[in-house]
Amino acid sequence: MGVLFTIIFHSIGNLFWGILLTLLGIFLLYFLIRSWFVHRTFTPLSFIVGGILFLFLAFQSVLLCGAITIKSYSEDVKRAIDVWVQDIPESVQFTQQDSQVILDNISEEWPLVGYFVNMADFSGHTSANIAEAMTDELCSYMNWFIFRRVAWSVLFVLLGTAGVIWSMDYEQQRSSGRRCTSRGSYGGGRTTRRKRYDD
Repeated sequence: MGVLFTIIFHSIGNLFWGILLTLLGIFLLYFLIRSWFVHRTFTPLSFIVGGILFLFLAFQSVLLCGAITIKSYSEDVKRAIDVWVQDIPESVQFTQQDSQVILDNISEEWPLVGYFVNMADFSGHTSANIAEAMTDELCSYMNWFIFRRVAWSVLFVLLGTAGVIWSMDYEQQRSSGRRCTSRGSYGGGRTTRRKRYDD
């Protein structure tokens, strides 16, 4: 939950887009289910399942938008690192402590980056390639993070869809059955009222 509050605090836009995407996804899901199961109707339990699904998907969506935002920082991060190390000769190799100092500077400039990545070890790199190495690693980690968010979202959608379908009712068919029964009784009533003429 800490990462969620950090994303919200530093980028309220992620909260907006995460919730908006989740709402659109839930509406689309219910529309498709209703289109596929035309002879069923939603019950109160169906909407409770949808509410629970919304909470889980909203959490994943906000994290997903946060990760995408961090990836958008990659070029800015790369340029900043190049500026920070431009006075260091290319013959000097960075140690783990040196790369950690660079990461700390990144965290101060872009707090979201620092929350996701808090340790760095780029020993052996020089001022000529450390910026590219660090940004490539950052993007790679964010790609893996995004993949996990998508995977969890797909799992929640599958479980939620199964739950909604299971909770639906055949109310329309039962109503049609009651109408057919009533028509049968009415016809029978007319038959009993017919007069007989024996003369």
